[in-house]
Amino acid sequence: MSEAATRCQARSLSLNESLHGTASTVHGWVLLEEPGPWGADALRDCRIGESLTTRLNEMCRKLRLRVLLIRRAERRSPAPPGVRNCFLARTGPGEGWVQQAWLDDPEQVLDLDLSALARGESPGLRPVAEPLYLVCTQGRHDPCCAELGRPVVRALAAKLPDRTWEVSHIGGDRFAGNLVVLPHGLYYGRVPPDEVVALAQAYERGEVDPRYLRGRTAYGFAVQAAECLLRSRTDIRGVDELPLVSSHRDGDDTEAVFTAPEGGRYRVRVSTRSAPPERVLTCHAERPAVPVEHHLVEIHHDV
Repeated sequence: MSEAATRCQARSLSLNESLHGTASTVHGWVLLEEPGPWGADALRDCRIGESLTTRLNEMCRKLRLRVLLIRRAERRSPAPPGVRNCFLARTGPGEGWVQQAWLDDPEQVLDLDLSALARGESPGLRPVAEPLYLVCTQGRHDPCCAELGRPVVRALAAKLPDRTWEVSHIGGDRFAGNLVVLPHGLYYGRVPPDEVVALAQAYERGEVDPRYLRGRTAYGFAVQAAECLLRSRTDIRGVDELPLVSSHRDGDDTEAVFTAPEGGRYRVRVSTRSAPPERVLTCHAERPAVPVEHHLVEIHHDV
């Protein structure tokens, strides 16, 4: 068997594993530029220094913020020499935003108003009007991310260089190439290099591509899956066309209610259950596991 065939992404594909409901649940993001290299644990194994990254990681963990490293695909920053980009982002349906700071010293990230970000309030930085596209390429964490992510980031950076960044581990290595789109916090997986530019252009028209959608970070896993399944069956593309009204879990079932663009509401019920067989979920995993999958029970349109 070839080495590529043993990769976690290839195993996931062979099992026809669903993408739906597999995005990390994140509301606040801290994106700190570090051109690299990154080790298996990017925050610990980078040139910023373990003392700073430990303090930053502890602070963000308490505030329930996700801290990631970013870098340009060509490892060349648009910032002046000695200055690095830092983005603070809030993700949510219809309410997301991104703000930017340029730091003369990486220690200055600790001076930013991260508590405001955690509350969903503006930290008072420069607003960023254009989307950010984050492609996971951290090969030291998982080879699938490098082998499948780097062609994606190169293709996207060739068309949208100012908006495209490599990013450290975002979760779901077996769904590489993985892309996160801010400010809406959309996760896409198994994105082909020859489709990523069209996907980004669709997003900038205000549309979602349901073929590769893993979920929206503002929601829990089952609600993410409910939105994905609803979009795949109705072909509703508008990124803000399905506002979440409510969700309720009862045992293994979750019902999510979305406002319908044509009027009324969609009630989507999904069932969450294990998806055997047992398998390793990343290329470097030492123990196998059984992931869960979300299956559509019903969609009802209340007019």
